[in-house]
Amino acid sequence: MKPDPQASLVFQPHVHMGMQRGVNKIVGVIRPTLGPTPRVAVVDRILDSRIPEILDNGAVIAKRIIELHDRNEDAGAMLVRDVIEHTSKQAGDGTATAAVIFQHVFNEGIRHLSYDGDVHVLREHLELGATRVEEHLVENADAVLGSENLARLAETLCHDQDIAAIIGEAFETVGEYGRIEVRAGRRRETEREYVEGMYWNSGAVSRSMLTDLGRSRTEFINGSILLSDIDVKDPRQLFPVVERALRDGITSLLIVVENISDGALAFLGANNDPEQLTTVVAKVPGWGKHENAAALEDLAILTGGTPFVAVAGDTFNSITPEDFGHARRMWIAERTFGIVGGQGDSRELRRHINGLKDLYKSSEDQIRRDQLLARVGALLGGSATLWIGGTTEIQIEERVEVAKRTVRAMRGAVAHGVVPGGGTALLACRASLDSMMNRASHPDARAAYRILGEAIAQPFRAIVTNAGYDVSEKMASVDQSEEGWGVDARTGAITDMTAAGIVDAAAVQRTAVHTAVTSAALALSVDVLVRRPR
Repeated sequence: MKPDPQASLVFQPHVHMGMQRGVNKIVGVIRPTLGPTPRVAVVDRILDSRIPEILDNGAVIAKRIIELHDRNEDAGAMLVRDVIEHTSKQAGDGTATAAVIFQHVFNEGIRHLSYDGDVHVLREHLELGATRVEEHLVENADAVLGSENLARLAETLCHDQDIAAIIGEAFETVGEYGRIEVRAGRRRETEREYVEGMYWNSGAVSRSMLTDLGRSRTEFINGSILLSDIDVKDPRQLFPVVERALRDGITSLLIVVENISDGALAFLGANNDPEQLTTVVAKVPGWGKHENAAALEDLAILTGGTPFVAVAGDTFNSITPEDFGHARRMWIAERTFGIVGGQGDSRELRRHINGLKDLYKSSEDQIRRDQLLARVGALLGGSATLWIGGTTEIQIEERVEVAKRTVRAMRGAVAHGVVPGGGTALLACRASLDSMMNRASHPDARAAYRILGEAIAQPFRAIVTNAGYDVSEKMASVDQSEEGWGVDARTGAITDMTAAGIVDAAAVQRTAVHTAVTSAALALSVDVLVRRPR
């Protein structure tokens, strides 16, 4: 690509000066939202004339800030926006924490570099210090057990007692990998619904196949399942299936296919006989070939069936009794089907689930992680649907987003434990950074550890300030207390944070620190901005 002759170039010190103004503007909007007593931001709606949004969530506020007028400022603001978005996607929470840490590292880093500091040495040791902070958080994390403790954790994340109670109960019931769906409720109260077994979002292709019309579903006891991604266009393709099922004494059969013609459906309907064979057809779950193949693999291992795969040239002509999967109970509705008590090899199922868990833990792609989590949740069985209520449509929308964000953050907490909340756990990491600073000989390395030690105190400072207390006084009191003691922002008391139920998810804090520090260190190395004409 040829260089744009109209592009303008911005050099130092104007690069850092402009970016710094943008960083401070966007963090200035988000900083007041930190803690249990946040201020709010009011944002005009663009696409409709409803009342402005009243927001206290850093991720949503940042998303609403499209750009700043000054393009140099906009570069800094969009860097912070990216940090916040990444933190939200990875951890579900910690966005304001990441923002204030980024701001301090960036501002103090610029101050140090203005005295001829070496940006490469500074960046290296900022990242080393961040790694040590993450290690300290891991070392001091405690497991969270019981619905009451889970609910208290959820409340620190969402500041909504009603939502927190129901989320805590859901995690106690379905576990770390359990399937939890959050939906808009139909009344003021928040409700929950638990489903036994595994289910997939793919229902009967024809409502006429559902035998219980009142409930719009069919239930099979000791049912069988035929798995495939074949496109059934001709009724004759299914002749071997029906013949084999009748010969083997199968009386209830769920057939999973890619597509099926009206003629083939009519053939199955004509041969439905409650005394001999009842069939229901569902489409392969998932969107696209990759998700279809994953669903067939999971169902095959769960039920002990063998999938018929179109790309392999499979047809039903060679079907054998071993190709059918089996389950103690199956149900099929208009939009979903479920399996309870699949008859596949239990050891193979455990190996398969563990393999999916390993992929989930190692994957960096959030969409891929969500897909793997959904597969693990479906195979483990036990699902919860949370119906979030409210008095108005706008309130319900806001509470649904809060609940979704809290569920995502809770998964990390259940998996990796919790640390004392209110910024207290990060304050405790300062001793490790002080030790690294004392051992360092290079002045830029010492500056990096000093800057980072001050940066990780910023969440505590913001929480205390937002609650209306004197930061210096509270900081002095905490420094004189035992590790794990901090400020209850609701009362101003110095207390054992864990004992008081004020905790943070260790995974959220780690993600916030890592994302903020590495991004700020990278931003400090920006030397030139290239501006193309709009």
